[in-house]
Parts: sequence; C-alpha cells; structure tokens
Amino acid sequence: MTLSSAQGAQTISLASDPAPIRATAEPVARELLEVDAAKWTEFVTAHPAANLYHTLLWRDLVIEIFGHRPVYLLAERGGEVCGALPMFFVKAPLLGSKLISLPYDIGSGVALTIDGAPNDADAVERALVESAISLARRLKVNHLELRCGYERPALAHLGLQRDEPVLISEMELDDEAAVLARLKEDHRKAVGKAERRGVTVREAESLADYRAFYEVYLRVFHDFGTPPYGAGYFPALWRRLHPSGASRLLLAEVGGRCVGGLLLFCWGRNLVSKFAACLPEAVPLRAYVALYWRAIQLGLRLGYRRLSWGASSRGQKGLIEFKERWGARSRPAVIYSLPVKRGVPAIEKYYDTEGLTRRLWRALPLDATRAGGGIINRWFC
Repeated sequence: MTLSSAQGAQTISLASDPAPIRATAEPVARELLEVDAAKWTEFVTAHPAANLYHTLLWRDLVIEIFGHRPVYLLAERGGEVCGALPMFFVKAPLLGSKLISLPYDIGSGVALTIDGAPNDADAVERALVESAISLARRLKVNHLELRCGYERPALAHLGLQRDEPVLISEMELDDEAAVLARLKEDHRKAVGKAERRGVTVREAESLADYRAFYEVYLRVFHDFGTPPYGAGYFPALWRRLHPSGASRLLLAEVGGRCVGGLLLFCWGRNLVSKFAACLPEAVPLRAYVALYWRAIQLGLRLGYRRLSWGASSRGQKGLIEFKERWGARSRPAVIYSLPVKRGVPAIEKYYDTEGLTRRLWRALPLDATRAGGGIINRWFC
C-alpha cells in the first residue's frame, strides 16, 4: 500500500501487502490511483453533498501547502464507482501520526455514497470506513478521525467513538424571495448602514488582492489567538483554485483600502465560507454584514443551493445567533473516531478563546505568528 503525491513523484511505503483494501463482500474499497482521477472527479461532481473539500483540487493544494499524504479510498461495485472517502495521513516528529477525513474542515469528512436503496448506501459507507479502520491500525496512527456534517447510522456498530463537539450553520439558497423572507430585520438595516458608512465589497481580481487580505487576516487571527496559515497559502489559492472559480475572495474596502475579506470555496451545489476577517475599526462600519450579504447574493446569482457558514463552539452563542439571523440553521457536527495508539484530542479546545495557548499566541509579536503559524497548522488541522 502506498500514499502518493498528486504528481506521483513521491511515495512512502505503508505496508508490504500491495493488494487493494477490500470489504468482506461487494462493494470493494481500494486506494485511489492517479489513473482513477477522472472517475473520482466525475463522481464528486455529480454528488449533491460534495463540496470543494472532496475534490482533487483541494487534495493537491493540501499536498503543496501542508505536505500531508492523501489516502483517498474509492468504492466500486461491478466496476462502477459507488462511493468515495478522502483522507489525509498527517505525521509530525515526536507527535506521531493521525488519519483524518478531513483536516482543515469540521463537517465534510467521511464517505460520499450513491443515492438509492438505503441498505446499498450503508453497505458502501461501511466498506469504506472499515477499510479506513484497517488502514489506521496497520499504520499504527495515534487515531482515526471522521469529521461528519451529519449523523451516520451506518457507522453505529463499527466500534467508533461518537461526539458532537461543535455546531455547523448552513442556509438554503432556494430563491431570492425565500432567502429575503428568512433574513432578520436587523441584518437588513445593517446592510444599509454599511453602505452609508462607505463600505464597498468587490471580488479579488489579482494576487495582490489576495496578499492584501492576508495582512488583514494575519492581524485579526493574531488578536483571536489563532495560528494563521503560512504566507504561501493565499498565493496557492490564487494559482490553483481562483482560475476555475473554486475559490472566490470578497474584499471589503473603505476609501479604496482593504479592511476585511471573506474567502469562499465553491463547488457543485455548495458554497462554503472558509473564514472572514475584518480589522477592528471596520467592525462598527458593519463590514462583516456587507461581506456576508455579498456572499449570499453571489451564491444566488451563480446558482448554488446551499451556503455553509462553518463551525462554532456551543459557547459562541452570539456568533451562532448572528449566523441564524441570516436564515441559517445550526446542527451538531458528528465526529466518529478510533483511538489506535493514543486518545483522541478534544476538538472543542480549539475554540476556547481564553485558553492558555491562545493567550500566549496573542502575546507574540505579529511577525512571529506570520512565521510560526504555518508550521503549527501542519499538525493542528
């Protein structure tokens, strides 16, 4: 069994047995090979629940920026693709290793399966996850982690731990009239206030625009106490994702100066808000509201059916309410995990804004966070 880079130039041997990973019966789950790339992309493109995190575009970006090895499992029945499970093998000196579906996101992990009879879809999902469990044990990782957006009944009897550490907020983009009907009056008024206070929003058009937002993002994440992605992250987005429209960056400006931005990941029917950041002086100008409203307008104009506002801890009640006043609905993210060599760390600690780690990070000079954030995010993902 090997884990290959997107270009196929590097491999690391993970087991002496080269045979494909198999469930005990049909369907058959095996590792994705580069010759299967078109199969994977066709399946993901047609799947209504797929977003950018399931694509090979995202896989290749993660390889470039973070250096993780992809372990993508494909399920077939009678030669036809019927399921897909993207994972990454994450390893760091002294810390060990882990197998995650998917890092850098909370609600998009575990398997995509075909529509049809529930028992058929359940069988496909079990085959893929049983293969992942087998692989995690063979690799002797610290743990396996499957970060799901929903409850997965098919996994109930596979011996996995189950947790609901955070909430995911999503809104339907059915049509403009319905979206406007769900929008609360205070948000409507705030959109007008942002306009009157001189906030304008436009789409990024150049690498310089992406870099301008990176400086805002760096400062805001420092104040949050959150390690930022490294300086190469935004140029890679521009180069790998922006040309196809897979990433879109909205910029909030006042007097021609970038004061904030919202990064969107775009794929299939689903629009995902990766993160938003606005300078403190732009917050009372309602820059966040202006950005979110433009994201909704963009989703409606381009025909997306769902917009995800991302995850929040249960304690972030103000943030959850802010999302729901746009018409979003919140639900628990369900995490399935398997300790192999070590226990599974609690994801909710990442959202503890007053924890010691975050307080120490806020105390660092800004340039130190610029240099160190990318290294930290290779493991904490």
